[in-house]
Amino acid sequence: MLNFFRFWFFPAPYYLRVSRDRVLARNVSTGHFVEVTPKIGVDNKYTIVSVGDPVDPQATKVLRPFEHPRVLFNEFAAAEKILQFVIRELSPKKFFAPSNVVVVHPDSELEGGLTQIEARALREMVQGAGAREVHIYCGPALSDREVEDGTYEKWGEES
Repeated sequence: MLNFFRFWFFPAPYYLRVSRDRVLARNVSTGHFVEVTPKIGVDNKYTIVSVGDPVDPQATKVLRPFEHPRVLFNEFAAAEKILQFVIRELSPKKFFAPSNVVVVHPDSELEGGLTQIEARALREMVQGAGAREVHIYCGPALSDREVEDGTYEKWGEES
């Protein structure tokens, strides 16, 4: 009975690693994960026809929102759709599922690190994709225990 309430009021955190060539999301309590190539196939009306590889043959254009040499992402809406896709894939398939806490880890070598503008855009992007709360982490990969316990340095937050 307590696990039922814990699920609804304290859903498991998700760990989201974002780089130019892949997006990896993991539910740290269950171990389920989703990994996609950050590509979106769109048709002539800019309707999304595929996310990740392989790109649907109906796609007339392929958007790669995380492939920019200087910044983490270059197309906000397309990047948000990719993150929305991976978060939905991890979420339980129920009529109502609570929003999760997401630890997002930009896994790209960014010269000089994240700017406040990039961090804010990243936070808003992940919230728009379905997260209730977003923590940004920059550093080496985190273990599931570190994500659950919150024992990592959150970017831009006072300890």
